[in-house]
Amino acid sequence: MTPPQAQTYATHRYNPLAWNFTWLGSVVALALLIWTAVRSPSLERIALVLLALVAVMAVSLIRVFALRLQNRIIRLEMQVRLARIDREDAIEQLGLPQIIALRFASDAEMPVLIDRALAEQLTPDQIKRAVANWQADYLRT
Repeated sequence: MTPPQAQTYATHRYNPLAWNFTWLGSVVALALLIWTAVRSPSLERIALVLLALVAVMAVSLIRVFALRLQNRIIRLEMQVRLARIDREDAIEQLGLPQIIALRFASDAEMPVLIDRALAEQLTPDQIKRAVANWQADYLRT
């Protein structure tokens, strides 16, 4: 197995193609089933529309729940890292998107970035762009 490409600000975004195709496929199926049910209504076709709608909702919710769980895990990881560098107070002062952006910073540069983020109200993108020593996250889904 080859190691992943070195992650940087430019390459850190993750685009889950399999999920995108699954979601798109379920939306297309829903649209086609609605079209056939409108053209020739029947109890079976309406049931299929409802089933396809539930499938779209389920696929969407699975992604939302996975991202929420990851964000909670990142927050917990950052609480530990901030406690290690004696900056646990920052967890309450920063917004979750800022905390998530800070995870890419090394422990050495994090105190300065925290101070800047609080003083200048940096956006998550600004925080990530300010990271000098990028700490990769290859496990994000």
